[in-house]
Amino acid sequence: MKFHDLAIGQRFDLDGVVYVKTSPVLAGKADGGGTKFMPRYVMVKLLDGAAPPATVEQEKMLRADVVLAAFETYHSACREALGKLAGDIPVDGLQDITNVLEGERQSFLDAVLKG
Repeated sequence: MKFHDLAIGQRFDLDGVVYVKTSPVLAGKADGGGTKFMPRYVMVKLLDGAAPPATVEQEKMLRADVVLAAFETYHSACREALGKLAGDIPVDGLQDITNVLEGERQSFLDAVLKG
């Protein structure tokens, strides 16, 4: 697990040394031997036996299926609005707009699904 994912006060092992997370970026040796800067990405082994509760950031992460459903609803509404304007737009212009809209939809889906 990443150091960032630990709760303050949790014990962990890093390279055979036991530490306690004392701040978002610092850990102290469990035996009292000093502190060490810990980058967020450092992988550590949790010693307390349980993963910390989800952080606010993790709880706010979006689910792909929810995002895709919302986007498809939005895209459908755009196409419907464009359809209502069809009589006011020349046929070739309407086709150009539709092509751009569909191309942008596909670009969005490609970006989200490739993650």
